[in-house]
Amino acid sequence: MKRILVTFIVLFAVSFVHAQHVGIVRKNYFTTYYDSLLNENIDVFDSATIRLGSIDPITGVVTNLGNIQYNTGINLNGATLDPYLNAYYISSGFNLLTFDIGTGNIINTVPITGALQTGAFQNYRFNPSDSVIYGLVPNNFYSMYYDSLSMTYIQVLDSSHIRFGSIDPSTGQYTLIGNTPYKNVYTLAGNSIDPHQMVYYYSAVDTLVAIDLYTGGLFSQVGIQLPPYAIFENFTYSCVDTSIYGLTRQNFISSVYDSLLMDYIDVIDSVTFRLSKIDPNTGLVTFISPYNIAIGATLTGGCFIDPTSMIYYFSSGNEIVGVSLTTGLVVSSVPKVLPSGAIAFDMMRSTQNCMGASKVRENVPATILQNASVISASLQLTPNPAQQVLNIITSEPYEQIELLDMAGRSVMTTTDKTLAISALADGIYFVRVQTTNGQVLLGKFVKN
Repeated sequence: MKRILVTFIVLFAVSFVHAQHVGIVRKNYFTTYYDSLLNENIDVFDSATIRLGSIDPITGVVTNLGNIQYNTGINLNGATLDPYLNAYYISSGFNLLTFDIGTGNIINTVPITGALQTGAFQNYRFNPSDSVIYGLVPNNFYSMYYDSLSMTYIQVLDSSHIRFGSIDPSTGQYTLIGNTPYKNVYTLAGNSIDPHQMVYYYSAVDTLVAIDLYTGGLFSQVGIQLPPYAIFENFTYSCVDTSIYGLTRQNFISSVYDSLLMDYIDVIDSVTFRLSKIDPNTGLVTFISPYNIAIGATLTGGCFIDPTSMIYYFSSGNEIVGVSLTTGLVVSSVPKVLPSGAIAFDMMRSTQNCMGASKVRENVPATILQNASVISASLQLTPNPAQQVLNIITSEPYEQIELLDMAGRSVMTTTDKTLAISALADGIYFVRVQTTNGQVLLGKFVKN
């Protein structure tokens, strides 16, 4: 046992010695021409190139990886990194690009394809506990109508929802997981995977949506509890303390009288930024920073957590900023030193993203739902979330009520419809009701 432990510690240390924080270095090119009206030379945008680069969060120095730059555009709605294969993935149009972190070269370009009529796979993230890339697939529906002016039929967007799936980066083929459509549009505020519990989180404006990686079904959905005019964004998961950290941006509003409108209107007076963390079971956001850190993040810059120093790093545009997870105070803020001619370093990802994590929760729904013939429709749980008491409401005659934790372990067995739950640890639980006619009713609630 000691030998195994020592080996693990050595491997852990080595992995972080060689940790890389990589992203896309963008360089614009300009052509100079003489403007006879102004009587001077003017620079106009001609073209742009991208290449893979790495950043030192302590010094801010960005270093090109490899010698090749590419004349291709990129999408800012998804990028991820596989620390085991040393591969960085990002979308370009409807293609998925694979960069080799060692050489900086694009080693694979494949079109994104799948069951739906879309070539888009977005908001994706690598899960280190099963080495799979998970993300969202937009699914749009269109209607045809006749335009009398053009005397032709025109296709217009009728409705839209998103599906959950995984993608094989070697082929670009995505696979839908489950049959659940999600109406919540996602924002660029961030996404995260809990590799231990096998759950994918994304922000839908004021809602934190959690998807079960096993089933693609809704794991939980909670309103993000924040002060007025506040947004929780740029969030990421920390494997060190199993928490989701991000920045809370809060606008402060003043009411001013508009003489033109002859009415009072609200205008933004000031903005604060504070390191925060969110409870995914309740949506409650708590501030780590004791006061305004006065630095905000770019949504496409990226963020990561250094598990050794317990520092949350994010891009503020021209700077990379480090904030202590313990105190919430800024511990470093340095300008990005870009390679010659480069103007941006975007979509930053890190090999420190829970490297070596292992899943704890197995496919619990498959176990719990075994032989279940009725789910939720005949069962109500109130209140939900619950703190002290949980009430079971069902009209079905039953033999037994069982309470299970997320690992599928039975924590309570009773015939009572009122359960005292104050002694339970906070988290998500299942209620399984065995009916007298052999059916199984299933429900899920949050204890907080």
